[in-house]
Amino acid sequence: MTKDTDNIFGRRLNRARLIKGLTMDELGKRVHPIVTRQAINKYEKGHTMPDSRMLIAFSTALDVKPDYFFRPFTVAVDKIMFNKKAGTSERIIASIREKVREELERYLEIEELCESQTEFMLGKRKVNSIEMAREYATEVRAKLGLGLDGISNVTEVLEDNGIKIIEISEDQSFGGLSGYANDTIPVIVVNRNLASEEKRFTLLHELGHLIMEYPGESDSKIIENLCNVFASEMLVPSSVLKGRLGNIRHDISLAELRDIQKQYGVSIDNIMLSLKEIGVISGRRYQVYLKKKKLFPDFNEIVDKSLFISETSGRFVRMVYRAVADEIISFSKAATLLNTSIDSVRNQLKLV
Repeated sequence: MTKDTDNIFGRRLNRARLIKGLTMDELGKRVHPIVTRQAINKYEKGHTMPDSRMLIAFSTALDVKPDYFFRPFTVAVDKIMFNKKAGTSERIIASIREKVREELERYLEIEELCESQTEFMLGKRKVNSIEMAREYATEVRAKLGLGLDGISNVTEVLEDNGIKIIEISEDQSFGGLSGYANDTIPVIVVNRNLASEEKRFTLLHELGHLIMEYPGESDSKIIENLCNVFASEMLVPSSVLKGRLGNIRHDISLAELRDIQKQYGVSIDNIMLSLKEIGVISGRRYQVYLKKKKLFPDFNEIVDKSLFISETSGRFVRMVYRAVADEIISFSKAATLLNTSIDSVRNQLKLV
Protein backbone atom coordinates (compact mmCIF):
# COMPACT_ATOMS: atom_id res chain seq x y z
CA MET A 1 0.00 0.00 0.00
CA THR A 2 1.38 3.39 -0.99
CA LYS A 3 1.84 6.06 1.66
CA ASP A 4 -0.38 9.10 1.14
CA THR A 5 2.64 11.37 0.98
CA ASP A 6 4.00 9.30 -1.92
CA ASN A 7 0.66 8.78 -3.65
CA ILE A 8 1.11 11.55 -6.19
CA PHE A 9 -1.07 9.98 -8.87
CA GLY A 10 -3.96 9.23 -6.52
CA ARG A 11 -3.94 12.68 -4.96
CA ARG A 12 -3.71 14.38 -8.36
CA LEU A 13 -6.57 12.24 -9.66
CA ASN A 14 -8.68 13.19 -6.66
CA ARG A 15 -7.85 16.86 -7.10
CA ALA A 16 -8.63 16.90 -10.83
CA ARG A 17 -11.94 15.12 -10.18
CA LEU A 18 -12.99 17.60 -7.50
CA ILE A 19 -12.00 20.56 -9.67
CA LYS A 20 -14.41 19.27 -12.31
CA GLY A 21 -17.07 18.84 -9.61
CA LEU A 22 -17.48 15.13 -10.36
CA THR A 23 -18.34 12.26 -8.05
CA MET A 24 -16.45 8.99 -8.48
CA ASP A 25 -19.47 7.51 -10.24
CA GLU A 26 -19.68 10.47 -12.65
CA LEU A 27 -15.98 10.27 -13.48
CA GLY A 28 -16.28 6.53 -14.04
CA LYS A 29 -18.98 7.08 -16.64
CA ARG A 30 -16.82 9.59 -18.51
CA VAL A 31 -13.94 7.17 -18.84
CA HIS A 32 -13.84 4.67 -21.70
CA PRO A 33 -14.14 1.86 -20.94
CA ILE A 34 -16.38 2.72 -17.97
CA VAL A 35 -14.65 2.43 -14.58
CA THR A 36 -16.47 1.55 -11.36
CA ARG A 37 -16.57 3.77 -8.32
CA GLN A 38 -14.66 1.15 -6.36
CA ALA A 39 -11.86 1.13 -8.94
CA ILE A 40 -11.52 4.91 -8.88
CA ASN A 41 -11.47 4.85 -5.08
CA LYS A 42 -8.55 2.39 -5.23
CA TYR A 43 -6.70 4.64 -7.68
CA GLU A 44 -7.18 7.71 -5.49
CA LYS A 45 -6.04 5.89 -2.36
CA GLY A 46 -2.95 4.58 -4.11
CA HIS A 47 -3.95 0.92 -3.87
CA THR A 48 -3.58 0.47 -7.63
CA MET A 49 -1.88 2.31 -10.49
CA PRO A 50 -3.30 2.77 -14.01
CA ASP A 51 -1.72 1.40 -17.14
CA SER A 52 -0.93 3.78 -20.02
CA ARG A 53 -4.33 3.24 -21.65
CA MET A 54 -6.22 4.11 -18.45
CA LEU A 55 -3.92 7.07 -17.79
CA ILE A 56 -4.84 8.58 -21.17
CA ALA A 57 -8.52 7.86 -20.50
CA PHE A 58 -8.39 9.75 -17.19
CA SER A 59 -6.44 12.56 -18.85
CA THR A 60 -9.08 12.94 -21.55
CA ALA A 61 -12.02 12.73 -19.13
CA LEU A 62 -10.56 15.36 -16.79
CA ASP A 63 -9.06 17.63 -19.48
CA VAL A 64 -5.50 17.56 -18.12
CA LYS A 65 -2.19 16.48 -19.61
CA PRO A 66 -1.00 12.98 -18.64
CA ASP A 67 2.09 14.36 -16.89
CA TYR A 68 -0.21 16.38 -14.59
CA PHE A 69 -0.86 13.21 -12.60
CA PHE A 70 2.80 12.83 -11.68
CA ARG A 71 3.70 16.46 -10.97
CA PRO A 72 5.26 16.64 -7.50
CA PHE A 73 3.50 18.58 -4.77
CA THR A 74 6.14 21.27 -4.41
CA VAL A 75 4.14 23.44 -2.01
CA ALA A 76 2.18 22.13 0.95
CA VAL A 77 -1.31 23.63 1.01
CA ASP A 78 -3.08 20.92 2.94
CA LYS A 79 -5.20 23.24 5.05
CA ILE A 80 -7.33 25.92 3.45
CA MET A 81 -10.29 27.19 5.43
CA PHE A 82 -12.92 29.31 3.69
CA ASN A 83 -15.97 31.20 4.77
CA LYS A 84 -18.86 29.26 3.27
CA LYS A 85 -21.56 31.43 1.74
CA ALA A 86 -25.26 30.63 1.91
CA GLY A 87 -26.49 28.89 -1.22
CA THR A 88 -23.09 27.54 -2.20
CA SER A 89 -23.23 23.75 -2.33
CA GLU A 90 -20.60 21.52 -0.78
CA ARG A 91 -19.68 20.18 -4.22
CA ILE A 92 -19.03 23.69 -5.53
CA ILE A 93 -17.00 24.52 -2.43
CA ALA A 94 -14.94 21.34 -2.90
CA SER A 95 -14.33 22.22 -6.56
CA ILE A 96 -13.34 25.79 -5.71
CA ARG A 97 -11.05 24.63 -2.92
CA GLU A 98 -9.15 22.31 -5.25
CA LYS A 99 -8.91 24.96 -7.97
CA VAL A 100 -7.42 27.28 -5.37
CA ARG A 101 -4.94 24.65 -4.22
CA GLU A 102 -3.76 24.28 -7.82
CA GLU A 103 -3.43 28.02 -8.38
CA LEU A 104 -1.82 28.63 -5.00
CA GLU A 105 0.77 25.90 -5.55
CA ARG A 106 1.92 27.61 -8.72
CA TYR A 107 1.71 31.07 -7.15
CA LEU A 108 3.89 30.22 -4.16
CA GLU A 109 6.35 28.28 -6.28
CA ILE A 110 7.06 31.14 -8.68
CA GLU A 111 7.16 33.61 -5.78
CA GLU A 112 9.90 31.52 -4.18
CA LEU A 113 11.82 31.14 -7.45
CA CYS A 114 11.74 34.91 -8.03
CA GLU A 115 12.38 35.68 -4.35
CA SER A 116 9.41 38.03 -4.49
CA GLN A 117 7.52 37.12 -1.34
CA THR A 118 5.39 39.90 0.12
CA GLU A 119 4.65 40.17 3.82
CA PHE A 120 1.10 40.36 5.16
CA MET A 121 1.07 43.30 7.55
CA LEU A 122 -2.62 43.77 8.36
CA GLY A 123 -3.44 42.45 11.81
CA LYS A 124 -6.81 41.25 13.05
CA ARG A 125 -9.10 43.65 14.88
CA LYS A 126 -12.13 42.90 17.03
CA VAL A 127 -15.16 44.57 15.51
CA ASN A 128 -18.62 44.43 17.04
CA SER A 129 -20.43 47.39 15.50
CA ILE A 130 -20.93 49.22 12.22
CA GLU A 131 -19.05 52.21 13.60
CA MET A 132 -16.05 50.04 14.47
CA ALA A 133 -16.08 48.51 10.98
CA ARG A 134 -15.95 52.00 9.45
CA GLU A 135 -13.19 53.07 11.84
CA TYR A 136 -11.08 50.04 11.00
CA ALA A 137 -11.56 50.62 7.28
CA THR A 138 -10.32 54.19 7.76
CA GLU A 139 -7.30 52.87 9.65
CA VAL A 140 -6.53 50.29 6.95
CA ARG A 141 -6.82 52.96 4.25
CA ALA A 142 -4.29 55.07 6.13
CA LYS A 143 -1.94 52.12 6.66
CA LEU A 144 -2.04 51.37 2.92
CA GLY A 145 -1.38 55.02 2.07
CA LEU A 146 -4.69 55.49 0.24
CA GLY A 147 -5.81 58.74 1.85
CA LEU A 148 -9.27 59.71 0.60
CA ASP A 149 -8.58 58.92 -3.03
CA GLY A 150 -10.24 56.16 -5.02
CA ILE A 151 -8.36 52.85 -5.18
CA SER A 152 -7.20 52.57 -8.78
CA ASN A 153 -6.66 48.79 -8.60
CA VAL A 154 -7.91 46.89 -5.55
CA THR A 155 -6.33 43.64 -6.72
CA GLU A 156 -2.86 45.16 -7.02
CA VAL A 157 -3.11 46.87 -3.62
CA LEU A 158 -4.04 43.62 -1.88
CA GLU A 159 -1.38 41.58 -3.70
CA ASP A 160 1.30 44.15 -2.90
CA ASN A 161 0.39 43.72 0.77
CA GLY A 162 0.83 39.98 1.01
CA ILE A 163 -2.63 38.67 0.09
CA LYS A 164 -2.81 36.00 -2.59
CA ILE A 165 -5.61 36.77 -5.06
CA ILE A 166 -6.94 33.77 -6.95
CA GLU A 167 -9.38 34.40 -9.79
CA ILE A 168 -11.55 31.56 -11.04
CA SER A 169 -14.41 31.44 -13.53
CA GLU A 170 -17.73 30.46 -11.97
CA ASP A 171 -21.37 31.29 -12.59
CA GLN A 172 -23.00 34.32 -10.98
CA SER A 173 -24.04 32.35 -7.89
CA PHE A 174 -20.44 32.55 -6.66
CA GLY A 175 -18.86 35.85 -5.69
CA GLY A 176 -15.87 35.25 -3.49
CA LEU A 177 -14.33 33.37 -0.58
CA SER A 178 -11.46 34.03 1.77
CA GLY A 179 -9.31 32.17 4.25
CA TYR A 180 -5.81 31.17 5.22
CA ALA A 181 -3.64 28.47 3.67
CA ASN A 182 -1.38 26.68 6.14
CA ASP A 183 -2.88 28.95 8.82
CA THR A 184 -0.71 31.93 7.82
CA ILE A 185 -1.08 32.67 4.09
CA PRO A 186 -4.07 34.97 3.43
CA VAL A 187 -6.03 34.02 0.32
CA ILE A 188 -8.95 35.73 -1.38
CA VAL A 189 -10.79 33.93 -4.16
CA VAL A 190 -12.96 35.96 -6.52
CA ASN A 191 -15.10 35.18 -9.55
CA ARG A 192 -13.36 36.77 -12.54
CA ASN A 193 -16.72 37.01 -14.32
CA LEU A 194 -18.10 39.63 -11.94
CA ALA A 195 -18.62 43.21 -13.11
CA SER A 196 -15.69 45.43 -12.16
CA GLU A 197 -17.47 47.28 -9.33
CA GLU A 198 -18.83 44.05 -7.90
CA LYS A 199 -15.44 42.37 -8.04
CA ARG A 200 -13.77 45.27 -6.23
CA PHE A 201 -16.45 45.26 -3.54
CA THR A 202 -16.16 41.46 -3.16
CA LEU A 203 -12.38 41.63 -2.74
CA LEU A 204 -12.68 44.19 0.05
CA HIS A 205 -15.62 42.38 1.64
CA GLU A 206 -13.42 39.28 1.83
CA LEU A 207 -10.56 41.37 3.21
CA GLY A 208 -12.97 42.24 6.01
CA HIS A 209 -13.47 38.54 6.71
CA LEU A 210 -9.69 38.08 6.87
CA ILE A 211 -8.83 40.89 9.24
CA MET A 212 -11.90 41.43 11.41
CA GLU A 213 -12.90 39.33 14.41
CA TYR A 214 -16.45 39.29 15.70
CA PRO A 215 -18.17 38.51 19.00
CA GLY A 216 -18.62 34.77 19.42
CA GLU A 217 -22.40 34.97 19.33
CA SER A 218 -22.54 36.91 16.03
CA ASP A 219 -24.67 35.24 13.38
CA SER A 220 -23.73 35.16 9.70
CA LYS A 221 -26.04 38.06 8.74
CA ILE A 222 -24.38 40.39 11.24
CA ILE A 223 -20.90 39.36 10.08
CA GLU A 224 -21.80 39.80 6.40
CA ASN A 225 -23.22 43.26 7.12
CA LEU A 226 -20.07 44.32 8.97
CA CYS A 227 -17.95 43.14 6.03
CA ASN A 228 -20.22 45.05 3.63
CA VAL A 229 -19.81 48.23 5.68
CA PHE A 230 -16.05 47.71 5.79
CA ALA A 231 -15.89 47.21 2.01
CA SER A 232 -18.04 50.27 1.30
CA GLU A 233 -15.90 52.46 3.54
CA MET A 234 -12.74 51.13 1.92
CA LEU A 235 -14.03 51.94 -1.58
CA VAL A 236 -15.43 55.39 -0.84
CA PRO A 237 -15.12 56.93 2.65
CA SER A 238 -18.24 58.33 4.28
CA SER A 239 -16.56 61.73 4.54
CA VAL A 240 -16.15 61.77 0.75
CA LEU A 241 -19.82 60.93 0.18
CA LYS A 242 -20.95 63.70 2.52
CA GLY A 243 -18.44 66.12 1.04
CA ARG A 244 -19.68 65.40 -2.50
CA LEU A 245 -23.40 65.07 -1.88
CA GLY A 246 -24.11 66.93 1.37
CA ASN A 247 -25.18 65.81 4.83
CA ILE A 248 -28.87 65.42 4.07
CA ARG A 249 -30.48 64.88 0.66
CA HIS A 250 -33.84 63.80 -0.67
CA ASP A 251 -33.38 63.66 -4.44
CA ILE A 252 -29.98 62.87 -5.96
CA SER A 253 -29.21 63.00 -9.66
CA LEU A 254 -27.85 60.02 -11.54
CA ALA A 255 -25.04 62.25 -12.84
CA GLU A 256 -23.81 62.85 -9.27
CA LEU A 257 -23.81 59.14 -8.51
CA ARG A 258 -22.12 58.21 -11.77
CA ASP A 259 -19.33 60.69 -11.10
CA ILE A 260 -18.56 58.91 -7.81
CA GLN A 261 -18.97 55.49 -9.45
CA LYS A 262 -16.41 56.30 -12.16
CA GLN A 263 -13.88 57.82 -9.77
CA TYR A 264 -14.13 55.34 -6.90
CA GLY A 265 -15.11 52.14 -8.70
CA VAL A 266 -18.16 51.47 -6.57
CA SER A 267 -21.63 50.53 -7.81
CA ILE A 268 -24.57 52.91 -7.53
CA ASP A 269 -26.37 50.29 -5.45
CA ASN A 270 -23.57 50.37 -2.88
CA ILE A 271 -23.42 54.17 -2.95
CA MET A 272 -27.15 54.40 -2.24
CA LEU A 273 -26.94 51.85 0.56
CA SER A 274 -24.02 53.74 2.13
CA LEU A 275 -25.95 57.02 1.87
CA LYS A 276 -28.82 55.43 3.73
CA GLU A 277 -26.58 53.97 6.43
CA ILE A 278 -24.75 57.26 7.10
CA GLY A 279 -28.00 59.23 7.18
CA VAL A 280 -27.66 61.27 3.98
CA ILE A 281 -30.92 59.78 2.68
CA SER A 282 -33.75 58.27 4.68
CA GLY A 283 -34.64 54.60 4.81
CA ARG A 284 -37.90 55.42 3.03
CA ARG A 285 -36.06 57.19 0.23
CA TYR A 286 -33.78 54.17 -0.18
CA GLN A 287 -36.79 51.84 -0.44
CA VAL A 288 -38.24 54.08 -3.17
CA TYR A 289 -34.98 53.65 -5.08
CA LEU A 290 -35.13 49.85 -4.77
CA LYS A 291 -38.80 49.82 -5.82
CA LYS A 292 -38.02 51.95 -8.88
CA LYS A 293 -35.30 49.49 -9.92
CA LYS A 294 -37.75 46.62 -9.61
CA LEU A 295 -40.59 48.30 -11.51
CA PHE A 296 -38.62 49.87 -14.35
CA PRO A 297 -36.21 47.51 -16.19
CA ASP A 298 -34.70 50.36 -18.23
CA PHE A 299 -33.85 52.29 -15.07
CA ASN A 300 -32.43 49.15 -13.48
CA GLU A 301 -30.22 48.53 -16.53
CA ILE A 302 -28.86 52.07 -16.46
CA VAL A 303 -28.12 51.94 -12.74
CA ASP A 304 -26.44 48.52 -12.91
CA LYS A 305 -24.20 49.42 -15.86
CA SER A 306 -20.50 48.98 -15.06
CA LEU A 307 -18.46 52.14 -15.67
CA PHE A 308 -15.14 51.30 -14.01
CA ILE A 309 -12.19 49.80 -15.87
CA SER A 310 -11.99 46.06 -15.35
CA GLU A 311 -9.06 44.89 -13.26
CA THR A 312 -7.46 41.50 -12.88
CA SER A 313 -4.70 39.77 -10.96
CA GLY A 314 -1.47 40.19 -12.89
CA ARG A 315 1.28 39.59 -10.34
CA PHE A 316 1.55 35.85 -10.92
CA VAL A 317 1.84 36.21 -14.70
CA ARG A 318 4.42 38.99 -14.33
CA MET A 319 6.54 36.84 -12.03
CA VAL A 320 6.45 33.91 -14.48
CA TYR A 321 7.62 36.05 -17.42
CA ARG A 322 10.24 37.71 -15.25
CA ALA A 323 11.55 34.25 -14.32
CA VAL A 324 11.72 33.28 -18.01
CA ALA A 325 13.42 36.55 -18.98
CA ASP A 326 16.00 36.09 -16.18
CA GLU A 327 16.47 32.43 -17.22
CA ILE A 328 15.38 31.23 -13.79
CA ILE A 329 12.90 28.83 -15.39
CA SER A 330 12.55 27.28 -18.85
CA PHE A 331 9.85 27.96 -21.42
CA SER A 332 8.47 24.52 -20.63
CA LYS A 333 8.23 25.28 -16.92
CA ALA A 334 6.59 28.63 -17.65
CA ALA A 335 4.02 26.92 -19.86
CA THR A 336 3.22 24.47 -17.07
CA LEU A 337 2.84 27.26 -14.51
CA LEU A 338 0.62 29.30 -16.82
CA ASN A 339 -1.28 26.25 -18.04
CA THR A 340 -0.64 27.19 -21.65
CA SER A 341 1.57 26.14 -24.57
CA ILE A 342 5.30 26.78 -24.98
CA ASP A 343 4.58 28.64 -28.23
CA SER A 344 2.20 30.95 -26.39
CA VAL A 345 4.88 31.75 -23.80
CA ARG A 346 7.43 32.47 -26.54
CA ASN A 347 4.98 34.76 -28.38
CA GLN A 348 4.08 36.67 -25.23
CA LEU A 349 7.62 37.10 -23.88
CA LYS A 350 8.94 39.50 -26.54
CA LEU A 351 12.15 40.65 -24.85
CA VAL A 352 12.98 44.35 -25.44
